[in-house]
Amino acid sequence: MHFVVLGGRDPADADTWSGTPHKLVETLRGAGHKVTTIGPLPPIERGWARTKLWYYRHLRGRDYVTIRDPAVSRGRAPYANQLLREQHNVDAVLTFHPADAAYLERRTPLIFIHDATWHQLLDFYPRYARRKLPKETIEGGYQLDRAAIKNCDAAIYSSSWSANSVISDYGLSGGKLTVHPFGANLPAPREADLRRSIGQRGWGPCRLLFVGVDWERKGGDIAVAIVRQLRDRGVAAELQVVGCDLPTDQRDVARGMGFLSKKEPIQAARLVQMFGEADFLLLPTRADCTPIVLSEAAANGLPVVVAKVGGIGEIVPPGSWGLALEPGASAAKYADWIQEAYADRDAYKRMAWAARRAYDECLNWESYCRHLVAVVKVLSPASLQQPAMSSASEPTRGVAETALQSAPWQPILSEGTSDT
Repeated sequence: MHFVVLGGRDPADADTWSGTPHKLVETLRGAGHKVTTIGPLPPIERGWARTKLWYYRHLRGRDYVTIRDPAVSRGRAPYANQLLREQHNVDAVLTFHPADAAYLERRTPLIFIHDATWHQLLDFYPRYARRKLPKETIEGGYQLDRAAIKNCDAAIYSSSWSANSVISDYGLSGGKLTVHPFGANLPAPREADLRRSIGQRGWGPCRLLFVGVDWERKGGDIAVAIVRQLRDRGVAAELQVVGCDLPTDQRDVARGMGFLSKKEPIQAARLVQMFGEADFLLLPTRADCTPIVLSEAAANGLPVVVAKVGGIGEIVPPGSWGLALEPGASAAKYADWIQEAYADRDAYKRMAWAARRAYDECLNWESYCRHLVAVVKVLSPASLQQPAMSSASEPTRGVAETALQSAPWQPILSEGTSDT
């Protein structure tokens, strides 16, 4: 097949959206498909948008979000559409942001890939707290979500949590929706290397790995409290922090490694090494959708200790390859589980291999691309002539009614159903 991957930022850049578009492009090419990338598109924070940014910030004390402004997206769409017209024999166009998908011309199947709706992000991620945003940003975000979903031929969300929001919070049809988790954006070790790595764990201090660029949102302070709990019980525990600046008052408990770029070979290799040497990934996050780092932990046979927010509970179900506690759980509750799991080496090894099985079965980009190809194959040229669906009461024929049952992840959300 020939795919075109379009993004406001460069889809081929390993730093764009944690490397997700880059890995998808790389995997599709590795499977023998032709992939053309379009991006970055012209900057959006210019002209009238730049004026509004200044106005809201300095005169209203609000955070106007340019990428959530439909007028800005419409203004950039003609340029993107012209670039698309220059492509020939294309099987599908892939986009990753509502602003990119909302106003594209549908000359070929348009696939929208995402991990959350705007409704879910509001008052969930701190930077999207309603009290900080102007009314036009809040309403514009909803408008772009609706436009992107109506305009696409299929939408692949990384969890049922996010896909169901399209139906329950927007009243849109589920006929276009499928679900598959993202893969790992770091290389997975070979089985022999992983076996050696798992065998070497548990002989020293309990090594906990925290990976995230936002210390507060990802629950860095909670991670530190968990380590303090373990140490108070006599458990030798170490915490390594990657991706963000470690607060100075936490450095007696944790070691900060700073930001490690996946597109810098030495830094990426160091990050891979840290996954291999850790005993647990610790992510007591306050707000997340489906963090890529969970797939990367699974690839390394690394049990995870996480908060069950967003779609995380689908990736780490009870009794699987880690612990997912409800938001607000105490540091002591996390520490109880870690202490017991670390001490029971047989149970730990079973979890480690269960993590790798989860990666091999579905938390990898090869599986994701097979799902994507299956979705594209069921989209006939005739589907492009059908009117976009506007509500769940209007029946849709197409992706959700086509047999994709062979996909490894529950892929289909049928009309009005909820798998959450």
